[in-house]
Amino acid sequence: MKICYFGIYNPNFGRNKTYIGGLKQNGVEIVECRDTSKGLMKFWRLWRKHQLLKNDYDYMIVGYPGHIIVPFAKIISKKPIIFDALCTLYEGEILSRNLHKFNPFKKLWILFVDWSATKCADLVLVETNEQRKYFINRFHLLDKKVVRIFTGTDEEVFHLDESVIKRKKFTAVFRGRFLPEAGIKYIVQTAKILENENINFLIIGGGVVEQEIDLLVKSLKPSNLEWVNRYLGVDELKKMMLECHISLGQFENHIRLHRTIPHKAFESLAMGLPYVTGRNKAISELLIDEENCLMVNNADPKDLAEKILKLKNDQEFLKKIAENGLYLYEERLLSIKLGRDIIRAIENI
Repeated sequence: MKICYFGIYNPNFGRNKTYIGGLKQNGVEIVECRDTSKGLMKFWRLWRKHQLLKNDYDYMIVGYPGHIIVPFAKIISKKPIIFDALCTLYEGEILSRNLHKFNPFKKLWILFVDWSATKCADLVLVETNEQRKYFINRFHLLDKKVVRIFTGTDEEVFHLDESVIKRKKFTAVFRGRFLPEAGIKYIVQTAKILENENINFLIIGGGVVEQEIDLLVKSLKPSNLEWVNRYLGVDELKKMMLECHISLGQFENHIRLHRTIPHKAFESLAMGLPYVTGRNKAISELLIDEENCLMVNNADPKDLAEKILKLKNDQEFLKKIAENGLYLYEERLLSIKLGRDIIRAIENI
């Protein structure tokens, strides 16, 4: 099988790197045709590059993000088009960033892009079954056209490394973008609750609600909170995460969390780092509470504080969550296994 990976995607972005690597490990030949020029120039350059290989592959995968590229791919290619959607553009730009408040026409454009991308693709890959149901119902798609493929991570970077020494004080780490659904304010509030329990918190990231979080931190002044708001290379990020004892997920009571699983969930599992997350439908497709993760009530810093204390004070339980999470990753989420899932889905088009 020979696949053309096509579009404006970043090949080093977690999902793309994982899928390309997983497909290669399964013997698939990958030819990349990508361009990140601004404006309409990218379409012209993609067309020119594609002309050189248009008859020399079996399938085309439009890498993530590629919502705006799929109709163009359909026009220039005679091969089946697989659209790695992950989620809708509407979710990322509207539900997470509220761009329609500043430009209502942006919302209409994004809705059109989502619709046209799903209609032009022969197969759509999404991150969860809840996301799959959403796509099928929202865009009136056939069940067989939408397939769940978990995101996974680059295990060459994110893996168990027992040579990394844990911090002396029990530390919970949150890493990720400051989006509304992340519920970072509850982590700050939890840090304040646990200020006198010999527990530290490390927050790595920034973004949309950064100003709100900055004001909250200045107001509560939790002495056990460290905030790293600068770019980290993957090796430094991995090391900082591994130095901590548990990894924190997303905690807001937000509709998007019922359909998405963040990259840090897969990274944490792959590194054997116990994962603590808000309870929702999407994460429950993959993880089991008190078996390979610990789930808490959404938007509830008191419950989060109690669960973190439980992990700190019960080392056997902490070890169980870590080992079971790593086992799950190795059984179901290695890139070679996700690549096999993609091949199986493609062969059923």
